[in-house]
Amino acid sequence: MITAARKRRTARASYARPLVIPLALLLATLAGLVIGLTGDRARDVLAWLLAALPLLALALAWARRG
Repeated sequence: MITAARKRRTARASYARPLVIPLALLLATLAGLVIGLTGDRARDVLAWLLAALPLLALALAWARRG
């Protein structure tokens, strides 16, 4: 028998799961923008890589779909 607390925990986890990757991409992009504004040379390269992560994720998603 499944308890009410376990149902709530499972429901909460299922709502949060689809948001993990978009939130990680958001944080990486924001970090890239801040690093790009505050540094030079190597930090600029890191900023470009972090800012490009959403584009890479989009390309990978399109490649997987067909």
